[in-house]
Amino acid sequence: MYMQNKMQKSWYVSIGTAAILAATMGTAMAGTLDTTWKEATLPQVKALLEKDTGKVSGDTVTYSGKTVHVVAAAVLPGFPFPSFEVHDKKNPTLEIPAGATVDVTFINTNKGFGHSFDITQKAPPYAVMPVIDPIVAGTGFSPVPTDGKFGYTDFTWHPAAGTYYYVCQIPGHAATGMFGKIVVK
Repeated sequence: MYMQNKMQKSWYVSIGTAAILAATMGTAMAGTLDTTWKEATLPQVKALLEKDTGKVSGDTVTYSGKTVHVVAAAVLPGFPFPSFEVHDKKNPTLEIPAGATVDVTFINTNKGFGHSFDITQKAPPYAVMPVIDPIVAGTGFSPVPTDGKFGYTDFTWHPAAGTYYYVCQIPGHAATGMFGKIVVK
C-alpha cells in the first residue's frame, strides 16, 4: 500500500505544470465541462446522488447512524477554480458520528480533468504543489468521464473522533479552495 501511495504522489507531481495551468486558465477547459450534471438527467447520476444519507442545515451536512453514505462531486461552479459539492453546497462541513462506517462515492463531472477526494487531518492552507501527508482514506486520482458517463469511484472509511479535511490533491486545486472540513464526534 505504501508503494502505491508513493507512486500516486509522484504521478501527481509529474502533471503539476499542466494542472496549475488548467486550474488558473479557465478558458483552457471551458469547452470540456458538462454543466448538466446538477439536473441529474443521467440515470447513473440520479442513482448515485440518491445514496447520500445526509441532512443539510446551513453550510453543514449532518449524517447519523452506524453506516453513512456521502456523495461528493467535483464541479466547477465559478471559473477557474474547482470545488466539491455535497447536497448542492459548495465545500460544506460534514458532521459524522464517531464509530460510523462511512461509504463515500466521489463523482467527477469534469470531462477534461481528473480530481481526487482524499481525507487528511492536515488543516489548510495547502500549497500549490501539495504534499498532504498522511492521507487517511480517499480515492487517489479519480477517473475522468468518458463515453457520456461521469467518472466516479467509491471507498469506505472507519474514522475515529476528530477533525479531518477532504481535499483534492491535484496541484493547485486545494490551494484555490477545493477542500472542506469533516467533524467526527
